[in-house]
Amino acid sequence: MNVVTIKINGIEYNLKGDEREEYLHMVASYVDKKIKNIMGKNEKLSTSSAAILTAINLGDDMFKSSSLCKELSNKEETLAKHDKELTLQLDGLKKQLNHMEDYNQELLNKCKNVEKTDYVKTLEQENIEMQQQLEALRETSKNSSDENRKIKVENKEMKFKLQSYKYKIIDSQNKLIEYQISLAKQKKINNPLLATRKK
Repeated sequence: MNVVTIKINGIEYNLKGDEREEYLHMVASYVDKKIKNIMGKNEKLSTSSAAILTAINLGDDMFKSSSLCKELSNKEETLAKHDKELTLQLDGLKKQLNHMEDYNQELLNKCKNVEKTDYVKTLEQENIEMQQQLEALRETSKNSSDENRKIKVENKEMKFKLQSYKYKIIDSQNKLIEYQISLAKQKKINNPLLATRKK
């Protein structure tokens, strides 16, 4: 466990945490700037009042980040579902395409083995129609593949954003705890009864 001495609004505190020392200093610096910003806007505020306002602001940030994280998580689930549907649709199109190709080959083989009668001409016409359908299926399959690829890229980006917001929420929670510790220490310093007991 790391023990780090930090300074918030001119007062030194000892922080203990499993996080890296650089991280604890970064959190302390962030808290210091926030509390100085609030006190700078209203110089009559006491340190404890400024700490409470700062804690409220951080709580607001945390809840907003949590809400956005949930929204992104829901969007990720929707995209994953859509991705699955597209994949199933693509698989179905591929099966249909294979079936059409087999049937087309079968018709071509029949055409080679028989004379050109009305039946053969009908088969040739049917073959042309099948080839047109085959081309249409290939185009649809290509479009589905492209859309599927785009969804996967978007899904990956959403996962990255979701992870980023989760880290922000954890940071906000850690900062809120630090504010509560800071507030308790400040109350202890400012409370004349506790000060008398020490004497």
